[in-house]
Amino acid sequence: MIFTEISSEELLKFQKENNHRYYFPQSAEYNVMTHNNNNNLKTKILAVKENNEILAYGTFIYFQYKKYFYKVTAQYGPIMDYSNTELVTFYFEQLKNYYSKNLKVLCVRVNPFINEKYFNDIEYITENNEANKVNRILNDLNYCAMNEDLFTNPTLPSRCIFSKTLDENITEANLLKNVSQIARYTINRTMKEGVQVREIDIFNEEDAKIFDEINRDTENRINFEIRDNTYFKTLKNSIKEKAHYLISYIDCDQFIETTTNTIANLEKERDDLKEKLEQGKVNAKKATNRLKEFDENIAIWYKKIDKIKELKSKNGNIINLSCASFIESGQDLIYFTSGAMRKFHRYEGPYAILFHMMKYAINNNFKYFNFFGTSKDFESEQASDYGVLQFKRNFNGNIEYFMDNYEIRNAIGKIWKI
Repeated sequence: MIFTEISSEELLKFQKENNHRYYFPQSAEYNVMTHNNNNNLKTKILAVKENNEILAYGTFIYFQYKKYFYKVTAQYGPIMDYSNTELVTFYFEQLKNYYSKNLKVLCVRVNPFINEKYFNDIEYITENNEANKVNRILNDLNYCAMNEDLFTNPTLPSRCIFSKTLDENITEANLLKNVSQIARYTINRTMKEGVQVREIDIFNEEDAKIFDEINRDTENRINFEIRDNTYFKTLKNSIKEKAHYLISYIDCDQFIETTTNTIANLEKERDDLKEKLEQGKVNAKKATNRLKEFDENIAIWYKKIDKIKELKSKNGNIINLSCASFIESGQDLIYFTSGAMRKFHRYEGPYAILFHMMKYAINNNFKYFNFFGTSKDFESEQASDYGVLQFKRNFNGNIEYFMDNYEIRNAIGKIWKI
């Protein structure tokens, strides 16, 4: 086995030929994006090869510190078969040696891509014995667990993510049966209220403006910075069709037209039933109850038209509700970012987008629908992202609890408080 640097092209070929799991920061495209972006972010892919075959790899990001120094970090990596203790030991030992004489690198941080614990929803099931072995190897090599992640340090990945496994039993036809009652009811309601979803072109000026307006409205509400369109355009240029940007919206005129046709059909069915009742061709009790249902449903649809007309008079014909970005990453379709217009919250645009993209994930054979990071305090109502996690849980997934972020420091890094 040899420890060596490899190119983005070599990693891209390997990832195309091997259907293993990895997250976007460990993709070949991420490495290309950082090199093409004017953000001075440097990355390096370090791999173990045997007989010219890649056995392990990690993309390391160089975060600048105090102008002249770096904190080198692998987010959700390196990627390897963590049950192979010989390979694990070799990789981390060689990584340690690789940076030991580089005085500009104060520390190296790794995040082994292996679950430390298993959960059913947010309920702990058991620990992973393989992770315990990896932990011992890292400790023996003087890598120290940091007990930190994204929620305390923005250069680190979140230790916990929430994902939904899409096995062969989940289909587009039965998807609604595989989410919570709340999600099922809400998704059905978005359909009845005319919420639609479309994928936008981030390079189209009007589409980009809508996308950014929704993100900025969200940013102001949650007091958290959301990436701007420059980033999303760079991402699209780098990973092409693997990046998806979507908007949920209501076309008021279209909704009124569709609903008017629905009412006309209901009224015709009602009138036909009335005629049969008058002629004594149907059970009187059942028909009377059914006629009452028709009248109630027709009245509801008329009210919906009135509300949409009022919405249109105040906001125009097209009502943009929410936006989201998704990344295809190996076996995972990642729900990367999202935003929603506060004043249109009741129309539940994010549910419509997620239902749309879950069907996409199923039809394109993704193994995981990945809701991405969540804090470790997933049972605490005081957690900063508690409400967001409850939203994710409505889609019936599970916490994935990865190993800690580990750090090894050089001589200067040990002395300096970093």
